[in-house]
Amino acid sequence: MRNNTTWVVVLGDFGRSPRMQYHAISLSEQVVSLTQHKLFVKAAVQILLLCYCMFIKLPRPDTVLVQNPPAIPALALCVLVCWWHGAKLVIDWHNFGYTIMSLTMGRRHPLVLFARRYEWFFGRQATSHLCVSKAMQLFLQAEWGITATVFYDTPPPWFHKADLHEQHELCTRIAADLNAPMHDNDPAYQVRSPYSQHHFDTVQDKSRHAEAKGLLRTDFNVFTHAVEGKPQLKPLRPALLVSSTSWTMDEDFGILLQAALQYEQMAASSNGSLPGLMIAVTGKGPQKAMYEEKMQQMRLHHVAFRTLWLEASDYPLLLGSADLGVCLHTSSSGLDLPMKVVDMFGCGLPVCAASYDCIDELVKEGQTGLLFDSYQQLADQWVALFQGFPGNPSKQLLHMQHQVQQRKDNWSASWEKLIHIFA
Repeated sequence: MRNNTTWVVVLGDFGRSPRMQYHAISLSEQVVSLTQHKLFVKAAVQILLLCYCMFIKLPRPDTVLVQNPPAIPALALCVLVCWWHGAKLVIDWHNFGYTIMSLTMGRRHPLVLFARRYEWFFGRQATSHLCVSKAMQLFLQAEWGITATVFYDTPPPWFHKADLHEQHELCTRIAADLNAPMHDNDPAYQVRSPYSQHHFDTVQDKSRHAEAKGLLRTDFNVFTHAVEGKPQLKPLRPALLVSSTSWTMDEDFGILLQAALQYEQMAASSNGSLPGLMIAVTGKGPQKAMYEEKMQQMRLHHVAFRTLWLEASDYPLLLGSADLGVCLHTSSSGLDLPMKVVDMFGCGLPVCAASYDCIDELVKEGQTGLLFDSYQQLADQWVALFQGFPGNPSKQLLHMQHQVQQRKDNWSASWEKLIHIFA
């Protein structure tokens, strides 16, 4: 690739666009002499500021790489900028802006119809196209006459299965968040205390009992402990499930709550063969407070919810320490694939994922995860996977964990095949 300038354009929060972050890193690494200018703008920033940056402030680009969505006004401005500067335009299709709008407005709303036409018109002006799934590639070709290259998301190298030392360090460091109850009857995990032969109703009861005996350790947490200085998983720990979300309408967390209720009933009558579940939900978003209130009102005894906001470096460690991932993403278009599942796979974590048209491009049923269509099916999957956990985990859970850990996805190796697009 000759020396050139590439703009990476993200209209919105760049921190929530990992795929574009990885593109930027790869562009800078593949060509050392590349001068890279990233234009990071938030949705509220006026078009005037965009025009100032793109027409006046930044040096002339040879290539502009823009994420879609959001489409308005990014696509139109990038088309105009590339015409003005004589640059190539590359669109990375993550989804479609008009389908996201349709979640709240309906597919026949005039603004949605306008947005679809807008995306079709300006999308066709690009020099090259990337997309996240074969289903999206087929749609772009058949409906809009756009030829796109499928570039599947892959996890970065720092996403990996956490070893025992990493698990113990993380669980100890965030123990206060994991131990904090959401309600007065926070679950009984049936975890035998390392300090006593008695069972205690809550994490807080165990802590108070140990403290009264003068035995409370500073590294106490629900999942791991240190034995003679070496970290070990607790033999009667709860299963740790992780779901990451932006708390938006394309993920129905009501399914997760209903599945928890079903599991609660089955665990209560299982004579101890089913473990407690701790479901850690990470992320921020508009519906978070609403669902937290619902979680608090459920007052479950065998399932605990924890809503966490982690440092960026702790997120892969949490995934790498968990036993199962849960993905509720269903896609506004039915054509994109959830990056969160890619992250889970990168950390050796199998997943239970909501089923929709193209999810099988990513999740291989019975191999790297399970697909569900209802809360009852999700609860049944938890029962099947965690029967006898942790002492005698199910063969299916062990098989899926093994299959996920055998995946050899590599962003850098995959990205090298795209160099010609930016040359």
